[in-house]
Amino acid sequence: MNASASAHLSWIDGASGAAETQFFAEGMRCANCARSIQRAVGALPGVRHVDVNLATSRVSVGWTPGSQTLERVLDSVAALGFRPVPMLGDAAAAARGAERRTALKRIGLAGLGMMQIAMYTVGLYAGAFTGIDPGLARLLRVTAMLITVPVLLYSGAPFLRGAWSDLRRRSLGMDVPVAAALLLAFAASVYNTLRDAGQVYFDSVTMFIFFLLIGRYVEAAMRRGSLDASEALARSLPAQVTRLKSDGGSERVALAAVRSGDRLLVASGAVVPVDGELEDASAVLDESLLSGESTAVSRVAGERLLGGSVNVGTPLRLRATTNAGSSALASMVALMERAQSERPRVSLAADRAAAWFVGAILVLSLAVAGLWLWLDPSRAFEATLAVLVVTCPCALSLATPAAVAAATARLARHGILITRPNALERLAQIDTVILDKTGTLTTSQPCLGSVRAVEELGAARATAVAAALERHSAHPLAAAFAAVDAAGVPAPAEVREVAGQGIEGRIDGCRWRLGRREFAGGGPLPAGLPQDPAEWLWLGCEDRLQAAFEIHDSLRREAAAAVGALRAQGLDLRIASGDRPGAVAAVARELDIADPRGRQTPADKIALVRALQAEGHRVLMLGDGVNDGPVLAAADVSCAMGQGAAVAHAAADMLLLGDSLDGVARAVATARRSLGLIRGNLRWALGYNLCAVPAAALGWVPPWAAAIGMSMSSLYVVWRAQRFAREAA
Repeated sequence: MNASASAHLSWIDGASGAAETQFFAEGMRCANCARSIQRAVGALPGVRHVDVNLATSRVSVGWTPGSQTLERVLDSVAALGFRPVPMLGDAAAAARGAERRTALKRIGLAGLGMMQIAMYTVGLYAGAFTGIDPGLARLLRVTAMLITVPVLLYSGAPFLRGAWSDLRRRSLGMDVPVAAALLLAFAASVYNTLRDAGQVYFDSVTMFIFFLLIGRYVEAAMRRGSLDASEALARSLPAQVTRLKSDGGSERVALAAVRSGDRLLVASGAVVPVDGELEDASAVLDESLLSGESTAVSRVAGERLLGGSVNVGTPLRLRATTNAGSSALASMVALMERAQSERPRVSLAADRAAAWFVGAILVLSLAVAGLWLWLDPSRAFEATLAVLVVTCPCALSLATPAAVAAATARLARHGILITRPNALERLAQIDTVILDKTGTLTTSQPCLGSVRAVEELGAARATAVAAALERHSAHPLAAAFAAVDAAGVPAPAEVREVAGQGIEGRIDGCRWRLGRREFAGGGPLPAGLPQDPAEWLWLGCEDRLQAAFEIHDSLRREAAAAVGALRAQGLDLRIASGDRPGAVAAVARELDIADPRGRQTPADKIALVRALQAEGHRVLMLGDGVNDGPVLAAADVSCAMGQGAAVAHAAADMLLLGDSLDGVARAVATARRSLGLIRGNLRWALGYNLCAVPAAALGWVPPWAAAIGMSMSSLYVVWRAQRFAREAA
């Protein structure tokens, strides 16, 4: 692997000092291929991690600079027989185009050879019944042999090369039985042609290659089509960006060269390459790739712009706050890669089966050959070929990753990021959902609730006085009075805000105080005011309490619908929050959720989860705060709000990238369907092989039909995943 080829690949130095690269491994077909790459690259000195995604053929490698180089990483992959292909830029597009053109040329040559040989073999088959001149028969056989040679060596090269690579790695991949069948059929045909006696299988060889190539080409196209959403994340960033220089000029630099503090210019229609702060007065951006929100959003100077969003307005300038490897998009790609590269438990049985499957088939082929040589030697060769070709370990290997990739891609399009693949399996089995309140069911925006006031003041006048005071406050609770009309109250004088206590000011000659009870006023509570001082915001005049205001978070507009959708799925709903019991109970009443729990510490929430689990329940925890991190980790499966704390993100199995709860029920429904899809794929793959192998061994399946059956088995598995990914959720 030369340096020029390496230069096209993504190589990002993160803030931790680790080097990262991602690329496609062309030629990866099965779980054995993925394991071979992981073992070979992981054995290199200084390599920190190797993640291989079989569904997308993507490899992600991290290493310590100085102890390893990009060239050595790529060389180790190339030495296994896989071709590292760039992910980004013109080189990536050129590589994908070249791969497609080569595949079509191989198919074209195999198809042409198959049709030509079919014409010659028709004469041979007819001559077997009606008689044919020996010289003509010899000519037809030799011509068929000469046509088969380029088809085998060029069109069949992927199978031969793949089998050789498997054997060099001391691994039995899916190409081994295919190559064995091709070489056996060709060798036997050449031998019989040279001795001018016996059966020839040149037509079968070309048909094998043609149908298998068609199957792989369609399979690859279907896999790419079903992964559009997840691939869009990784491919959305540009290979180069425009950096503004201090002298007013600009320069084009590689994305990997961008550092925090750099000033960048993003053209209209271009992708924001890294997270940064907007320097222009305003900008309009499409953040649908990151949040699933289809409507463009407006940003003003100083606001954060997310890497991966699209500038749909005029050209904008930003100051980078991260490098490319630390942007929001890079984090999402890393989480999605982790989800698709790890394997759910349901797939482990398939992986173990695929590991010994090929070896078992080779042994079975020998047994079939021996049995037919004893029973009817004339049928031994065709039966053995059919057994070698008809088997499909590929369907077993693809059953799970194709379904996982389809589910994660489908959810990603709706702003739901699956960060751990086991989450899909566990989410499909939950029966209980525990919801945090603040920031999850509510928006964290304070709203004014009930008002209690002494009779001579009245609730309306008390609210207007409080609103006049809060006009001068920067405290978040002041937003609860923003919509209150205070026109009838004079502007307060001598306004003073006391940190942690409240605000005071003089109105109509009276000193009013708004805040904690002890700050607002002392003495006994007047009639009509609430008895619980901790639940209310208090208003006092000259050290006498006059009114109390209930402040609560506003419920998300979609909360009721989201809770209803979860309840319709047969789930038991609970609320556990660190907020005041009264505020929690109010939200629970509005959403018709029983047994709300307030003043819950992280330990209390974990105890609730453990108690439910001890009763046999499978628990989903939904939260967003720093204090939710421990309970998110303790639940069977967890989901964090995308705007929540980083601790919650790290502990969660799923992220809601937008600011909406609608995705939770969608995720549960998708998880249940994806688990059914995985199990259905595995049943199909096992059922196909259990039916096809005995039929081939009994001589009921001709070799050409076996080749079609093998291709269709893999295509069916991928087609089901593609259909699932493209369905409207």
